[in-house]
Amino acid sequence: MILVTGATGNVGSELVAQLAADGVPVRAMTRSPEKANFPTSVEVVAGDFDKPETLPAALAGVERVFVVPPGYGPEGPVQEATLVAAAREAGVKHLVKLSTSGVGFGATDPLTSGHRAGEQLIKDSGLDWSILRPGTFMIYLYGYADTIGKERTMYVTEGDPVSAMIHPRDIASVAAKVLTTSGHEGQTYTLTGGEALSPQRQGEIIGEALGQKVKVVERTAAETQADFDRLGWGGPRLAALLELKRQSAAWDWNISDSVEQITGMAPLTLRNWVDENIHIFG
Repeated sequence: MILVTGATGNVGSELVAQLAADGVPVRAMTRSPEKANFPTSVEVVAGDFDKPETLPAALAGVERVFVVPPGYGPEGPVQEATLVAAAREAGVKHLVKLSTSGVGFGATDPLTSGHRAGEQLIKDSGLDWSILRPGTFMIYLYGYADTIGKERTMYVTEGDPVSAMIHPRDIASVAAKVLTTSGHEGQTYTLTGGEALSPQRQGEIIGEALGQKVKVVERTAAETQADFDRLGWGGPRLAALLELKRQSAAWDWNISDSVEQITGMAPLTLRNWVDENIHIFG
């Protein structure tokens, strides 16, 4: 039995679907099981990292766990510590953690720092472990959908990185292999797409899919911050994301071949993702 935490998230939902399609016994953990929409073969269980009393039932009979903590506060990776303690008690053998590529490149922003500490907890658990470090998710483009839909304009922040963006399905495909085959214990994999794309090129690909030109306009970080503040989306989390983006310009263009090496398939392209999600751009 494999437990997928974060089962309704972008990667978790794809992973649950793939494991179920392959006939692998899978249990999906979510805080709101009534909202889950999974194949009938999937066992859905209520569980919450912040409610340790929910974890023993979620982990009962589980051999491997896909670890997706909901976030990191100033107190550090408390959720991973809670899960590790419960996993050891339940007799779990292998933890596979979803992390971020910035850990391998020495990033110091709050999001990456949280993942770095979380990775160490997993490695110190005494259980077999594997770490997946994806770069920027293609779903990041959801943030531009509104203005692309209304104005055919993509407002990016000055200095936004050239990015080897990755499709969440590719991350899930790697996770499925790591969770169901041997030889991945003690391994860390950086995961990217197969091409490094500038914001300008990202806008061009969206425009090609729409059949209409998408204009890419650069703004300063202060202008981006002010715009999000007006929408009520500011605060420490946005500041942390902007700092991650600033630092990631130094490495986000790097391309890894881990997806193809592990799955045997070339990574999905940004055009693949845009075609699948074309409705969000109006």
